[in-house]
Amino acid sequence: MTDSMANRHGDELRIGQNWRDHPARTTRRTLRIDRFDNVGTAYAAAVCTVISAHDQDTGEITEPGREVSIKIDSLHTTATGKGYLRADTDSA
Repeated sequence: MTDSMANRHGDELRIGQNWRDHPARTTRRTLRIDRFDNVGTAYAAAVCTVISAHDQDTGEITEPGREVSIKIDSLHTTATGKGYLRADTDSA
């Protein structure tokens, strides 16, 4: 099993890392990387658990616990606000 990967932007992704939706989004999720799928292919993805979702309009915070799959190249900050932000919670 692969414990870490690097995306094409140079970000190191590791199991256990937390990522957040970009602040420009109305609903901001916190995602935990649980595993990687399709390693070594153009379809490599981080399989994440949604730890929480914060609706910035209503202030409601939910803990859905559902699983989502995100291409590893998408886990980075973009100028358009459609990217993700690393939430530094691990020690390394």
